[in-house]
Amino acid sequence: MGDSIFDVGTNKYVKNSVSRCDFVPYGETQYAKPSGRCSDGFIIPDLINKALGLPFSRPFLGLKAESQVFPSINFTSDGSGLLDSTYSDWGVVPFSEQLKQLREFSMKISKKNLNDFVVVISSGGNDIAANLQNIMDVDLEGMLMSLEKGLQQLYEYGFRKIIYSSVGPLGCSPIVTSGGNCVSEINNLVEQFNTQARGIVLRAAERLPGMRSAFIDGYSPIKSFVENPIQFGFKNAGGCCPNCLSHENTLSGLCKNPSDYVFWDMIHPTEHTYTLIAKEFIEQMKRVL
Repeated sequence: MGDSIFDVGTNKYVKNSVSRCDFVPYGETQYAKPSGRCSDGFIIPDLINKALGLPFSRPFLGLKAESQVFPSINFTSDGSGLLDSTYSDWGVVPFSEQLKQLREFSMKISKKNLNDFVVVISSGGNDIAANLQNIMDVDLEGMLMSLEKGLQQLYEYGFRKIIYSSVGPLGCSPIVTSGGNCVSEINNLVEQFNTQARGIVLRAAERLPGMRSAFIDGYSPIKSFVENPIQFGFKNAGGCCPNCLSHENTLSGLCKNPSDYVFWDMIHPTEHTYTLIAKEFIEQMKRVL
């Protein structure tokens, strides 16, 4: 569940969606054609599935009705947030709608078998990113309430294993940085959200019988990559690989070695970055299974 950090192509199936990564050069490292992933190659769900020996995730909206019981299903939507209002005019599937889709999925599975599934969530970044020009407008309370309510709903549907990924250091992303210097005002807000979200996720396991939850810190590693790129095998920290590609400028300044960069575009990491932070996801996945 969540946003573009985990999305494997959901918005291709959303009519008139303008929040998509299914165009050149996205996916150039691993795919013959763009797959909808907002990176040069594999993203975290792909790396988790490879490590666990599972097939790659398929978008829920792209599955035929008779095949919706699948080992790994992806409900995420590029541009979505914990709040329904986040990029609502972009044609995205918000967190609340993704929860409804999981309920639809859960009704096809026995409660016993639902225990075999781990719900992995990456949501909240866009709620903050949508207000980078005025971060005082970010509704942290609303975001946290949505997350807590969502965890409760997942429990009521029958899911018992939840992993939540923190919001990354948005203040270090090329969309706001100059020369690789992170914007502390933005990162401070992200840290505030992450701290409170971590409490919600971990308390869920304490108050809901049988619930097992984990919180993944993706914020600290990426911030370290930007601040100390050489130490982690990067040659360029603050910029993005294809000169910060956009819908209007998809082929300008493409780099030959995406793994030299922390970021692939204005806000999304490269496969190399994802590979480094996916290790913790894989360990936590094995722990809660």
